[in-house]
Amino acid sequence: MTDFLDLSATRPLDSFVLEIRVPGTTQKTGWKIELAGPAHDKTIAASDEFQREQLDKERAIEMAQVNGRKWKGDGDDVADRRRRNVRRVCSRIVGWSPNPVFKFVQDAPIAFSVEAATDLFLRPELGSYFVQVTDYLNSEAAFMPPSETI
Repeated sequence: MTDFLDLSATRPLDSFVLEIRVPGTTQKTGWKIELAGPAHDKTIAASDEFQREQLDKERAIEMAQVNGRKWKGDGDDVADRRRRNVRRVCSRIVGWSPNPVFKFVQDAPIAFSVEAATDLFLRPELGSYFVQVTDYLNSEAAFMPPSETI
């Protein structure tokens, strides 16, 4: 007798479309952001980039120690670090639809690019939208297929 459990249906989705809500409500805005799942090329590329940064930092620290110098850190200020962290999250966005208009940012619709998303989500007044993205990415159920397929 062979005992097994097929969990193939629990494979995470390649991407997920997050429907952005009006902050503090359950009302949908109509703005949909597609996020890259754990095995998506964009997620893997973002992870690889982060790992390269960490390796470079470790090498720089090791070289400073070998040469008898103090490690002075990477010299980032708060704004640099925040931009890098927001960009890292935005690099997992596949795209969005429709292009949103925030007249307090610009009158024209904002087409998706990682840089445009980063600039948008760095704005304090759009923090609650950014939190919706990060909350989804950090949730246990992120990218799991709907329960009716399991």
